[in-house]
Amino acid sequence: MKPSSIFAPSGSTVTASGTPRSVKARSARRRLLGLLTATACLISAVPAGAFDQANAARIKQLVDTGMQYYWSGGDVKKAEAEVFKGITLHGKYDVVEEAFKEASTLAPERLDFQYAVAATQIIQKKLDDAQATFQSILSKDPTAFDAQSWLEAIARIRGDETSAALAHQALAGLDRERAEEYRKRFVRAEQIMAEKPNFDVPTVPGKVVIVALGYALADDGKAQQTLLDRLEVTLKVAEANPTALVMVSGGVPKNGVTEGDVMSKWLVDKGISRDRIMIEDKSKDTIGNVINAANLLVRHQADTVILVTSSSHMRRARTVMEDALMQRDLPTAVVPLNALDAPTQDEAAKVGADERLVIYRDLMRVSGVWAYPGLQQ
Repeated sequence: MKPSSIFAPSGSTVTASGTPRSVKARSARRRLLGLLTATACLISAVPAGAFDQANAARIKQLVDTGMQYYWSGGDVKKAEAEVFKGITLHGKYDVVEEAFKEASTLAPERLDFQYAVAATQIIQKKLDDAQATFQSILSKDPTAFDAQSWLEAIARIRGDETSAALAHQALAGLDRERAEEYRKRFVRAEQIMAEKPNFDVPTVPGKVVIVALGYALADDGKAQQTLLDRLEVTLKVAEANPTALVMVSGGVPKNGVTEGDVMSKWLVDKGISRDRIMIEDKSKDTIGNVINAANLLVRHQADTVILVTSSSHMRRARTVMEDALMQRDLPTAVVPLNALDAPTQDEAAKVGADERLVIYRDLMRVSGVWAYPGLQQ
């Protein structure tokens, strides 16, 4: 192609000779204007503050480090020396927070990195810092519904009804229908926290699935006492409801076996038919337990789920289980059955500040406001 034809409009002919000079001049001006316009469009398409491609490898290293320490931990001193070079860190979540803070600095348009910073601050109970991070997100994107919903959640965690009401008004200004859904979620969470824990084994009519939540295995792959206590309660309720299916949930492997494997074997050894048992062995945490269990319940629909876990874990597990079932339009009732892990039942009924925080944290996650967007369930 001749140089003079590169920017020719479609359907036009530009000749190398024989064209009057004035026509050629006008054509050249049009071509130059077109080139300048195209260049301006390309420049305007790049977001202000977009990250430099030269930082891509560093950003990947930071994100990989952050998620590795989130899930598995690691040598904090090694992270200080090899990844952050000179920054003093005090635990695995310090590593996670620092990794996403730097990634956010290098790629300021990536608001998901800021969400990850805020999530790690929530995990570390640094509510003031998390609130400031969510406000920073809103300063860059005033329509960020997820950040505004978290501001309402933080106010509710603190029991600050005035701030919660103001945050909810702002949330409704962004999306009234979704804001109402979150209001109902928060109300239900408070209702569950206010209920007295149930320790009585129920006998339930209709189609029933018992969902027993796992607990971390010892390094040798054996059940620890917390899990054994949950299994004892699961056995009693399975015997009291002989037609119920039993779903055992837990997927973190130790010594080649998962929680689900160990739970299933224990129940079979105690006389529960293997044909009654469903194993969910892919989840890594409570959210994974609940989401995977809810997906299985879409196929194995039940009138009632009898949820078995420790009393210190039940309010959180029940809150997110009910929400996951609601999202899947499953009209399944959830009946809690606690394995006591407090000195007394009265002690088990008390809800502390830390528990309120993790209940709201996991409710936000299961609702779709993921703690680490694109990197975690």
